[in-house]
Amino acid sequence: MHFDLSDELKQLQAKARRFVEEELIPHEREVDETEALSAKVRDRLRRRAIEEGFWPMNVPKELGGLGSSVLAQIVVQEQAGRATNGLWSFVGGPYNALMQCNEEQRAKYLEPALRGEWAAAYAVTEPHAGSDTTNLKTRAEKRGDRWIINGEKWFVSGGESSIAIICHALTGPGEETLFLVDHGTPGMRIKRIPRFMHRHPDRHPEILFEDCEVPDSAILGKRGEANSISKAWFREERLHIAARCLGAAQRLIEEAKGWCAEREAFGSKLYEHQAIGFMLADSATELFAARLLTYRTGWEEDAGASNPKELHAKAAMCKLYAAEMANRVADRVVQIFGGRGYCADYAAERLYRDVRVDRIWEGTSEIMRSIILNGVMKRDLGRLLG
Repeated sequence: MHFDLSDELKQLQAKARRFVEEELIPHEREVDETEALSAKVRDRLRRRAIEEGFWPMNVPKELGGLGSSVLAQIVVQEQAGRATNGLWSFVGGPYNALMQCNEEQRAKYLEPALRGEWAAAYAVTEPHAGSDTTNLKTRAEKRGDRWIINGEKWFVSGGESSIAIICHALTGPGEETLFLVDHGTPGMRIKRIPRFMHRHPDRHPEILFEDCEVPDSAILGKRGEANSISKAWFREERLHIAARCLGAAQRLIEEAKGWCAEREAFGSKLYEHQAIGFMLADSATELFAARLLTYRTGWEEDAGASNPKELHAKAAMCKLYAAEMANRVADRVVQIFGGRGYCADYAAERLYRDVRVDRIWEGTSEIMRSIILNGVMKRDLGRLLG
């Protein structure tokens, strides 16, 4: 077995780290203080990401993307995770659901997304339903050649500035369908934009659909395909979240190592006190394990070594372990820094806020455990865990 990254991936890793250090991290404080980036800065960061080959990585070449391997995406997402305040969103690619666009939809939604323009925001979660789409209440009723959508969606990240909303709705008993609903469509409106713990240049609005009328041509993919399309999106997003947690933990440990090496207390360096030193030891060990888990899963998907159902469970394992790990590391590092760890001038404080949501969005840790349990009971353990 060979665990080393190829020379090509090592070069990509170093290139991505430079991009994050030189282009993204310098804007952390700006976003933290204003929850915004100027249009000029946004445009420059998008352009630079495309120039460097960090966008759109997840789109096949035949559709105009870079066609990057899953492992290459993980390597870049990991470095992006070093940046606080949502700046990681400038690398990667658009929602993979847009690859289901037909030819007419590609020109309107996919092609702008390939240029780094914010084309579509995903609307799944509702006031009383999240990852369990069987509990969704938003419905689309067919009337002639039109669809009438009624419902409410929450946490629609970037939904205030996107071209359209990808609305996950029920279209019949046990049937779920995705619709592309343009901003400005009568009957769709932003109800509220709540504030959240983290600081991010994009918002997470609540969207209302009230007798919102759209044509058949608004369907993304085919009628009844929402569940399979959304599952593919969840799997990709969960791997990317896991990768970003690796980068966040790496930066936290690096910051703590530097602090412990220079700071003294009671006549000894901080790390020489076991209470502090063992925090670093535990953090390094957990990060190492999370990285192996995430890299291995990406490699398996590239190699076709696991079927989609096995990969669904393994992506859940990656997100569960990496997100929980990053939160433990962040908590320890804030403690190591003491009062400075509680100050927004320091990356530890910002990362502490940032990684908390990774245990929640795109499926909570509890949902991840349910998915993993389902895999344990239904799949061959030799394949699932081998």
